[in-house]
Formats: sequence, C-alpha cells, structure tokens
Amino acid sequence: MTIGMTDKPQDILPIDPLLRKGFGVRLGTLVIIRWLGISGQLLALLGVHFLLGFDVQLNLTLPTLLALVLPNLWFTLRADSNTQLSETQSAAHLTFDLTHLAAMLFLTGGLANPFAVLMLAPASVSASILGRSSTKLLIFASVSLVTTLAFTPFPLPWDGPPPELNTLIKVGIWISLCFTLVFLTLYMARLGREGRERSRALVATQAALAHEQRLAALGTLAAAAAHELGTPLGTILLASKELLDTWEGDDETRIDLELIVEQTSRCRAILSDLREQRQPGNSNHFTSMQVEAILREAGSPHEQRGTQVRYTTDGENSHDIRRSPELMHAFRNIIENAVGFSLSYVDVNVQWQEDTLSISISDDGPGFDPAVIKKLGEPYVTTRQPTPGEDGGLGLGLFISKTLLERTGARLGFANGAQCGATVTMVWPRKTLLDNLVDTPTKEQRS
Repeated sequence: MTIGMTDKPQDILPIDPLLRKGFGVRLGTLVIIRWLGISGQLLALLGVHFLLGFDVQLNLTLPTLLALVLPNLWFTLRADSNTQLSETQSAAHLTFDLTHLAAMLFLTGGLANPFAVLMLAPASVSASILGRSSTKLLIFASVSLVTTLAFTPFPLPWDGPPPELNTLIKVGIWISLCFTLVFLTLYMARLGREGRERSRALVATQAALAHEQRLAALGTLAAAAAHELGTPLGTILLASKELLDTWEGDDETRIDLELIVEQTSRCRAILSDLREQRQPGNSNHFTSMQVEAILREAGSPHEQRGTQVRYTTDGENSHDIRRSPELMHAFRNIIENAVGFSLSYVDVNVQWQEDTLSISISDDGPGFDPAVIKKLGEPYVTTRQPTPGEDGGLGLGLFISKTLLERTGARLGFANGAQCGATVTMVWPRKTLLDNLVDTPTKEQRS
C-alpha cells in the first residue's frame, strides 16, 4: 500500500533531492553573531591581561582580532543585512570565522587554551543549516586546524612559567575534540535534515488540506447559487409558458418559445440536484454522514480499477460524523493505494465499540516492506518496494494522511497480514470523536 504523491516509480526510502541542499543564512544574523564573538574575545583578552596580569601577546592578538573587526564593520555599514546568503557564501563566512578563531587560539596556547572547545561551533552550525558538501568542508577544516593547534609554539598565558602539558594529554585533547566534532556534527546534521524534510512535508499537508477545503467551499457556493437562481428561473419559466400558451403568431417563434421553456426546465432540474447535495445557508460546509458513506464516497473513484472494494460496518450506537476535508483526503489516499497494490480485493471495515471507533483498510497485495514498517508516517518514507507496473511514490502521501487524521484525534497503526497483504488501522476514542467530528444539534435543529 505505498502511499505516494506521484506516479513515478521510486526506490525504497526516496528522498527529495532538494532536501539534500542547505538553505544558507541571512547576512545580518552572521554579522550579529560575529559581533558577539568579537566582544567576547576582546573582553577575554583585556580581562586576562589587565586583571590577571597574564601576557596574552597583545601585539599579535589585537591585530588578529582587528582582522575580524574590519570586514564585519564593512558588512554592518555597507551591506544589506537582509541579504539571504547562498550555501556557498554561508560556508565561506563560517570557514573564515573558524580560521580566525584557530589563529587566536594558536597565539594563546593552542589545545591548552580552554576556549579550544569553540572550534566545534562552526561545523555544528553548518550541519544544522547547510548541505552535506559544505558540512564536510567545515569538518575537514576543523580537524586540520585542531591538529595545527597541537603544534603551536606560543605558550598558554600564565603568571610566570606556563604549565607544560604532557604529550599524552595533548593527544587525548586532540582525540576528544575531533571525536566530539564529528559526533556533534552528524547529530546536528540529522536533526537539521529531519527538520527540513518535515517542514516541506507539512507544506504539502497544508496544500492538500486547502485543496479539500476549496472543493467543499465550491460545493456550498454551488448550493447558494442554486438557491438564488431558483426564483428568477421560475419567473422566466412561468412567463415563457404563458406566452407560449397564448401565442398565435408564426411557427418559428413558437419553436423558439418551446426551446426556452425546455432549457429553463433543464436549468431548474440541475439546480434542484445541487440543492439536494448541499443545503444553502448552512454555516457548516461539511455535511454529516455515516462513516461508511464517507468511506464509500472517498473510495468510489477507485472502484473501477478491477479491484473489488468491500465495505462492512459492525457494532451499535453509531454516529454521523462530519465529512471534513481531513477525513476525505486521508481516506481517499489510503484506499487509492490499497487498490493500487491489491491483487483482487480491498476490505474496508468500520467497527463501533463502546469506547472507540476503529476503521481498518486491508488488501491482499504484497504487504508493507518490513525494512521500513517502523518508520511509516515519517515524511519521504515509502511503504513498499515498487514492483513492475505499480506506482511508487515520494512517501509524502502517508505522512499527509497520518497528519490529517491525527488532527481529528485518530491513532494509526500499520501491519502485515499473516500470509499476505497490508492493513492500516485508524482508531478514535469515542469521546474525542464526539468532541471533534460529531455535530451537536442546535435548539432550532432539535425543534
């Protein structure tokens, strides 16, 4: 039951190529962060030199710090802070900041300086907002610069002779920094990639829901139009009939009058059908229906594809629920894909119990791929291996359906049959169902 948004076959676990690219960052954000870094470095240098009396090589460290102040001052005064940097430009800025930080540490003790841990920051930032190539570049540059810090000839600023670090301790610091750098970068890259994927998938979810809402609003608009046009059409029909009954002129005009009566009657019949489907003036755009009726409506476009779709309802104390866009889109998507992967039939079962409503949609197809069944519902994860002649997908359909159903209070479950086939189960607590999907009659409706 691969839930997908396109008809193009894909490999298992396809990822949108756009998601592999980063997003860059706003120039103003980098400028502000850089000013904070400059302030911190200047405060540390002056504090250690004047308060603690340590020699921090001001003749070297201050010009090095100035090398960062000048370009940042130019960006502040001359550049547009709202400029959205490309990934390459963002990577260049982070590489420059990393190199400058390494230069400051090189002049103040290298790996013996407690601030050497700041070497982890640029690569971690890159992993969260930039793509893989830029992050790999920052990791390589960070490891190279950390290695260079181990061979600095400048001692750690100290009052008197600085402490000498044992070679083994230096190696340990180098290993810990490199290991933490790689681990933290991979962790941030994973979180950033998942965030971007979910962001894009949520946009697709909102687009699908907006589409369903436009369809529902269109139905209501048609009903209102039918209501408003009914009176003038009735007047036209009555006047044309009276004129036809009393007409004693030429036959050609009589034929035209008969045509007017016929077409006006046809318009009234069409408007009558529209009024039966949507009652005008109802503030609730989504009519209440039996659950099985909503499922039948959602599955009807797919019942002519050579697969038998069987609907059953069990249990007592059932309720009519709103035909909401969330339910229609999710049911249609799941049934469509069940039909697409079934061999001969799809079973749709509605089960009313004392405390819950459960809906299961099962097929006799190949079933979910065991490799990804635990990840179902995540964006860009497909549910089965595409087979020849079958549709694949990008894995957005199931995420959208799951998100929409969870908004109504449902819990989704996925399982394979004992022999074959797959089953999607949706369960609503009855209390949640009454709060979210069942309309409470107003006093006027009860009377």
